[in-house]
Amino acid sequence: MRVYFISLIFLSTFLYPSEGADLTQENCAACHDDKSLNLISLDSMSIYSEEDLINILQQGKMKAQAEHLSTEEIQTIARHISGNNIPTKEEANICNNDLSPADLFVGSHWPSFGFDASNSRNQTNTTISSSNIKKLELRWSFGIKNVQVRSQPVVIGKMVLLSGANTLYAVDKEKGCVYWSFKSKTQIRNSAAFDKLTEDAIYIIDNDFIVYKLNAVDGTIIWKTKIPKEHESNTPSASPLQVDRYLLIPVSTYETVMAMDPRYECCKSSGAMVAIDTATGNILWNHRVEQKPKSIGKGLISRSKKYAPSGSAVWNSPSVDIEERRVFFGTGQSLQSPASNFSDAIITLDLETGKRIWSTQTLAGDAYNVGCEVPVVRRMVCPKENGPDFDFGASVIQSLDLNGEKILLAGQKSGEVFRLNPENGEIVWKSRIGNGGLLGGVHFGMATDQSKLYVPISDRWVNRDYDELARPGLYAVDLESGAILWSVMSDDICKDRKPLYGEGHCFPGFSAPISIANDLLFAGSLDGRFSVYSTKDGTKLWEFDTLRTFQTVNKQPAVGGSIDAAGPVISDNWIFINSGYAQHAQMAGNVILAFSINN
Repeated sequence: MRVYFISLIFLSTFLYPSEGADLTQENCAACHDDKSLNLISLDSMSIYSEEDLINILQQGKMKAQAEHLSTEEIQTIARHISGNNIPTKEEANICNNDLSPADLFVGSHWPSFGFDASNSRNQTNTTISSSNIKKLELRWSFGIKNVQVRSQPVVIGKMVLLSGANTLYAVDKEKGCVYWSFKSKTQIRNSAAFDKLTEDAIYIIDNDFIVYKLNAVDGTIIWKTKIPKEHESNTPSASPLQVDRYLLIPVSTYETVMAMDPRYECCKSSGAMVAIDTATGNILWNHRVEQKPKSIGKGLISRSKKYAPSGSAVWNSPSVDIEERRVFFGTGQSLQSPASNFSDAIITLDLETGKRIWSTQTLAGDAYNVGCEVPVVRRMVCPKENGPDFDFGASVIQSLDLNGEKILLAGQKSGEVFRLNPENGEIVWKSRIGNGGLLGGVHFGMATDQSKLYVPISDRWVNRDYDELARPGLYAVDLESGAILWSVMSDDICKDRKPLYGEGHCFPGFSAPISIANDLLFAGSLDGRFSVYSTKDGTKLWEFDTLRTFQTVNKQPAVGGSIDAAGPVISDNWIFINSGYAQHAQMAGNVILAFSINN
């Protein structure tokens, strides 16, 4: 799925000591200066601190790509890339009063990435509607120091959980002041999850797969546990979900990037779903999507061993039918030929045991890794299928139709959406909404109100030609037939639109998940605009341009940029949204914005 998370590629086995500029040029520029690869630019990467870059190279997602470098060389590269970063002192902005247990029960929650166990992204407890949306105003902004904002906020009563780098902030919903903060060992890239069973705890996961259960009132550790990595590329990219005694944790893989190196023995990793006991932190079950890989021959020229099956990463937060005790999620593409039957599929597990109940593949033969996009190594590393990389990045929605019948709704990067029978995985209908692409189609998330399915389409062109014209925009789809009820095409304003930080690019379309409430649809676009639409007919009712500088409550310099990966979060008459996620060469920024209705 997220094939463009690459931050380093080495083109030579032998590197000699040099200054920062030379080392960066030798090890980083080949990819990051290649605009066709749609990678975050080196200039935009300077938003990271030296410490964060070192951590990414030594312990994070780029560990494998940097193994040939010495500690001193890694430090030199990190120091050079972050050289444009102006060190600033983080202002605590501590709240005058402590958070109390009663504060957790005030107002409405947004407790997890998808809002509820169904991933509906439908806030039913809010006063915001078309009658007062014109009164929506920015109340405060929070700058995240030295990192792009990826993790979506979570709201529990008076508290909003914000995360950046390896720090989780618990802030006051109305003021933005900090009640408490917690530092994890490594970066937090996904949303927290609120424990609705005990009503006093939250869960977070860092990049080392350390799971923390924290006291929601003061941020102290209740327990922590580490999920063993089956493969060094495994990463917790998607957000966890808590249901009853189960904390469900998706497992994805960055081996798609590691496969670019012709010497690499591709590929052995697999996506997975892990269940942890919320009371103890013990692992209850670990469902590996793929079977154990077997040797299938050797690569061209390098003669490195090849393995399959591999891939089928889980990039999305699961949904759960609590009554039927079933877990639903989508998978990514295979990384090596031949593609397996479990890639690009919707999978259902038994909540109690983790055993597979059924699997429905929507696209066969999708084997792909990032090497397919690099001409110099393509013949050596790209799988025979050279698949379109049409995986499921968005969460599966478990819902009801107008007749009260249980249904599943899924959106794919192909631009297709599906209705499935949750009992057996049968496809009831499929509807082509967008043209799709490596970063196109349905990317991060849809929403439903049980009458319509609301679909954001990116259709961002990335190195592939398709038979049809791109159709970036917002769509309302009939749950019974899959027919498009209304659509709003993205107006392309990117010609004269420049980033405020780095060298990112403006793109039209909607990649971030959307959210709904009452008769409104909330969406952030890749061009940096946050907009509100009528769910009735798609009429735009309100808009805010996040591509600007902000005076933040924590005195941290902040700018807005592209809105991606994380969607709008709604609680009472408040809305929170991230701006500036730029890992795919978009416009970088580092701000979280809080809006409310002006009474």
